Amino acid sequence: MENYEICNIIPSQKENNKINVRGYLMVKERTREDTYYWCCEKRKLDNCKSRATTFFHNRSHYLKKFVEHNHSPQASSAEVAKTIGQIKQKARATRDKPVQIIQDITVNMQQEHHPYLPSSNALHSRIKHVKRAEMPV
Repeated sequence: MENYEICNIIPSQKENNKINVRGYLMVKERTREDTYYWCCEKRKLDNCKSRATTFFHNRSHYLKKFVEHNHSPQASSAEVAKTIGQIKQKARATRDKPVQIIQDITVNMQQEHHPYLPSSNALHSRIKHVKRAEMPV
């Protein structure tokens, strides 16, 4: 496994995990046994034809194949997606107020990524939505 690049999983906003491949976020297209096929998250927006193939071994995704993108990577995308995932996870697990959840999670985020986060009102709405979904009927 030493010659293969490890790709990190990033929790997405819609609960479908993405993968960070060389600074680009990719979404899962399909899976066959331990092989995963990914396409660029901007395939519709930017008509990007990039693809990646990984194999899953010892709880990690190893990059097998990568087709170049037609756009530059956005360094903040993966960090923002990870932060939003952590906010939603904490919203499910605690009874803290939205402002406390946002502060607890974003305090550890690198300062240069803060401008790319959704607005405070948008984050509050996401937290309330997650908490409502978790309430017993």
